[in-house]
Amino acid sequence: MATTDKTASSTIDETKLKAQLKQLQFVVNVAVIQDGKLVYQQPYGQDPQKNTKTATTKYQIGALQNTLTAAVMQLVKEGKLDLTTPVSKYYLLDNADASVTVGSLLEMTSGLTLDVLPASELNKDVIAWNLANATVTTTGQYNFQTVNYALLSGIIAQASGVSYQKFIKDTLLQPAWVKHTGFVTSAAVQSKLAPSFTYDKASDSASAVTQDTLFQTMNDQLGSKQLYTTASDMAQLTHYITSSSFVGEKYMHQGAIAKEGTAYTGRLTIDGSRLVSRADFAGYHNALAFTEDGKTGVVLLSNYQKDGSLSDTAKAILKLVQKSD
Repeated sequence: MATTDKTASSTIDETKLKAQLKQLQFVVNVAVIQDGKLVYQQPYGQDPQKNTKTATTKYQIGALQNTLTAAVMQLVKEGKLDLTTPVSKYYLLDNADASVTVGSLLEMTSGLTLDVLPASELNKDVIAWNLANATVTTTGQYNFQTVNYALLSGIIAQASGVSYQKFIKDTLLQPAWVKHTGFVTSAAVQSKLAPSFTYDKASDSASAVTQDTLFQTMNDQLGSKQLYTTASDMAQLTHYITSSSFVGEKYMHQGAIAKEGTAYTGRLTIDGSRLVSRADFAGYHNALAFTEDGKTGVVLLSNYQKDGSLSDTAKAILKLVQKSD
């Protein structure tokens, strides 16, 4: 196990932090930001294959990427996009009327559903597959469907005039100064990430997630546009998204942050005095908890989880961090 990498002074009680993780047998990379500065990053625990982890071990983040896709609000701020615009301006969908808007994609209330399993080969054009297989049910009712954010990625490309990948790089990755985040474009890229595992409680055994299963899950979301990152990069990205340097409070609360009590979309959600998000993705389990101003927070990225709530653990560690401020 790597030694702790501290990039700024910290008074975090590491004994209590590790006790939180040990209690629920988590295997994670932890990153902590205090007052906008990365102060703690460390791998904790061992996965079933005892893979070596460092502070820069990379993970897939699943629906946590929805928080980053909400960078669509930059286009809204610039007047290049309107949340009330019907999706039909960008894509033709059978039975979709003007109530299926860009904003309804953000809120998962578009009525779009997918009941077809994608292929297990990594899809380079996941939008075309979504358009070919999506159906429209009742608009205005919440239904978590990955097709919503897949189409948002395509709308971002059309409204910005550049690819989704370039837009995310230019709008988020470069301004946030992250160095270990990118797109899973191939099996070769995936092989450099922490492998993921599932746990069967009945037999108390672990199984490695196969590439076919992983790619099928990716295709159900963003395919080769799926991001990988490190815990510290995710912490820096979350801090940047919630700062005044991004889109400002008005647009941030319109799209990047969901209101308290809002159904799960993968975006940052107000939870009391915190901002939280979580994602479970083909054996990867990820969670974060930040203060409302985004200046202090915790990111946990895991490739193996036996039991418990990673989200609750992130919140508990945030309390420890706040006490040490």
